[in-house]
Amino acid sequence: MSSERRPLSPDEIEYFRDKLIQRKKELWQEVLETLKREAAEEYQHLLQTVKDEQDIALADLQEDTILSLLEPKIRELEEIEQALIRIENGEYGRCIDCGKWLRIKRLEIMPWAARCRECKEKWEKLKALE
Repeated sequence: MSSERRPLSPDEIEYFRDKLIQRKKELWQEVLETLKREAAEEYQHLLQTVKDEQDIALADLQEDTILSLLEPKIRELEEIEQALIRIENGEYGRCIDCGKWLRIKRLEIMPWAARCRECKEKWEKLKALE
């Protein structure tokens, strides 16, 4: 795959669809493993026997820890889902901001990429200002 900017062929779109679906499966497996590991029996027991504010605070802290571990995976799953929707709508491979074709090399590294590098940098700067 090259680094040029051009429309994707049907075979390339199918390749990236397969790659996205495979990554989605891997992420869901990681989420399930994290939940099994972090939401151990003690945590379940704690939730069932919460008695005072300290117990509630500890349960909240454990829940926050689990959520912080899952947040990046959930964000990536959402990006993958959006990329699969763009494939279905015939919009995959184009920057959602400027409309230019994404470089094939960028899609190879991040098949869920929605923006070209230039627009992604602008978007991140704007988000940093919020």
